[in-house]
Amino acid sequence: MSINYLNGYRLKRAILAGSESVILHKDYLNKINVFPVADGDTGTNMALTLKSIADGLYECDESTIDSVVRCAADSALTGSRGNSGSILAQFYQGISDGLAGRERADAKHFAEAAVLAKEYAYESMMEPKEGTILTVIRDWSTGITKSASAGKDFKAMFAAALADAKAALARTPEELKVNGEAILKKAGVVDSGAQGFVSMLEGIMDFMNKGTLRGYLQKKIFSFSDDKAANVVADTDAITFQYCTEFLLENGPDFDKKALRKAIIDYGDSLIIGGSSTKTKVHIHTNEPHKVFELAEKFGVASKRKFEDMKAQNEAAFGKKAAIGIITDSTCDLSDEYLEANGIRIAPLHVFFGEEEFLDRVTISPAEFYARLATAKSLPKTSQPSTASFKQVYEDALRTSESLISIHISSGISGTYQNARTSTKFFKDKKILTIDTKGTSMMMGFIIREAVKMREAQKSIEEIAARLNEMATKIKIYMSLETIDNLVRGGRLSAARGFVAKMLRINPVLVFDDKGKVVQVAKGMGQRGALEKAIELTLEHLKGKTDLRVAVVYADKTAGAEYAKSRLMAAYPDLKIEISQISPVLGTYGGSGTTAIISFAE
Repeated sequence: MSINYLNGYRLKRAILAGSESVILHKDYLNKINVFPVADGDTGTNMALTLKSIADGLYECDESTIDSVVRCAADSALTGSRGNSGSILAQFYQGISDGLAGRERADAKHFAEAAVLAKEYAYESMMEPKEGTILTVIRDWSTGITKSASAGKDFKAMFAAALADAKAALARTPEELKVNGEAILKKAGVVDSGAQGFVSMLEGIMDFMNKGTLRGYLQKKIFSFSDDKAANVVADTDAITFQYCTEFLLENGPDFDKKALRKAIIDYGDSLIIGGSSTKTKVHIHTNEPHKVFELAEKFGVASKRKFEDMKAQNEAAFGKKAAIGIITDSTCDLSDEYLEANGIRIAPLHVFFGEEEFLDRVTISPAEFYARLATAKSLPKTSQPSTASFKQVYEDALRTSESLISIHISSGISGTYQNARTSTKFFKDKKILTIDTKGTSMMMGFIIREAVKMREAQKSIEEIAARLNEMATKIKIYMSLETIDNLVRGGRLSAARGFVAKMLRINPVLVFDDKGKVVQVAKGMGQRGALEKAIELTLEHLKGKTDLRVAVVYADKTAGAEYAKSRLMAAYPDLKIEISQISPVLGTYGGSGTTAIISFAE
C-alpha cells in the first residue's frame, strides 16, 4: 500500500518507532563509540534524547503535522544529550521549521523540510566533520529530495533514502579522519552517531512496512551485529577537554548567537549551538565548565546545566577493572590533579545564591564563590547530592571497580553522607562502604590519601574502612574567623551576642566535635588573636605524637594561612605543610578571611 501524505497521527507513530529502535540498541552504540571522544555514551545520549522526544509526543496534539513535529523539536531541544543528541535536536528543529503551519505534508513538502534539517545540523557545528552522523543526514536528505522529485510515495521515498543512508554509514570508517588518521577504521567500527541515526531510520521504515507499533521491538530489523565493539583501549591522556558540558538558554529580545559562540569558543572544542526562536541549546567539551556557565549567564538564563567527566567515561568504557574505587564529594579540598591521577570520583554539592544554582567545584570555583559571597544580600545555601546523583556516580564507578569506598563530609553539617549510604541499597550485590569523616576540607583529604595509600598496598576494603574510621577520630580542624558576620547572618549566633562580640573584638575559634558538628572551642581578641589560639590548639594536638600531618586552608585571603604555616614550621621545621583554598561549604560558616588548620597525629 502506498503512502501519499503524512499527517500528525502517522508522523507521531513513525518518530516513536524510530526512537524506540535506538533506545533498544543503545548498549551496542555505546560499545562502538569512538568519535569525538571514546567515552562509551553515544548510545545512552541518543537514547535519552529520543526518549525525551517520545515522552513529549505522548502528550502532544496530533491533529496536525505541524503540532507533532514542533513538539518533537521542542522536546529534543530540552532533553538533548551529548554530541549526537545535540545534532539530532537540530535535525528535528529543521524538520519542524520546514513543516511549520502545515496540517499534513506531501513528499515535496517533506523533502523541503529534510533539506532544512540537513542545513540546521551542519550549521550547528563549529567544525562539521564528514564520516559522522552529519554525512548520513546529508545523504539521507539528498535521497529524500531525489525520490520526491521522481514522484515516489513516502514508503518508496523512505526506502530509497534509507539505502543511501546505509551506504553513507558504511563509508564512515574511510571518511572520518582525525589528524590524518582513520580512527574508525583502526577501531574496526562505523561511526556510532551515524549508526544511531540509521537505526532510527530503520525503525521508521519497519513501522511503515507493518503499519503498527505493536510487537515490532521483538523482531530483528537492524543492519548491525550486536557482538561488534570498538577496538579501543582506555587513554585518558588523549582527551584534551575533560567535561562534556551543556546548557539551555532562554533567548532574550537581544540574544546574539554569534556573540555567544565567540564568547565561549576558546574554552574547548566540539561546540554545537542550535535551537529555536525562544531557546538555544549549547554543547561544548571544556576543562572549565564553571567558566562556560558564567559566560552563558551574560546571554540569558542558563538552565538544564549538565556536565560529564569524559575521562572517567573513557576509563569506564574501555579500561580494566580495579579492585577498589574511591568516591568522595566536592568538599575534600584535594586538587583536581590529585583526584584525577588516582581515579577518585566526585559527587558535587549544590550551592545556591538566591535562585541561582551551582555545582561546587564544577560550575562555580572557590574564587568565584567568595567573590559572590562578598556582595550577596543573604548567605548562600548548600545542598547535598541527591540519592539519584549518588546512584549515577556509583553506577559509573562500578564499571571500573569491583567495590567502592565512599568518603564524605560530616553528617553533622550535611546530609551528604546519609544520601551516599542510602544509595548503596540500589547495589545489594556490590560492596560499597561509606565513611563519615566527622569533618570536611583537608580532614577528608588526609583520609582520602590514606585510602589511596592502602589501596596501592592491596589492603582489603574492610581493612581500609577500619583504618579510615580510626583516622577520623585523630584529626582536628581549628577555624579562626576574621568576622562573625556569617555566624549572625546564618543564625548560628544571635544578633545580640554578635553585637557584644563585635564591640569587644572577640573572634571565635570553631572546631568539629566528636559528633561532627561545628562548635566554638575558644576565642581570641580580633582575628589575629583567634588565629594565635588556633595555632596553640594545633600545637597541643601534635605535642608528643608521631606521624604528623598538617594542612592550612583559607577562604579568600592567604595572609593568615601563610602566618599559621610559618608559626607551625618554627615548631616543626621538618614538617611538610601545604596550603590550599577552603571549600565553599565550610566558607559559609566563617566567611571572608577564615583560616583553618587541620592536623592529624597518632
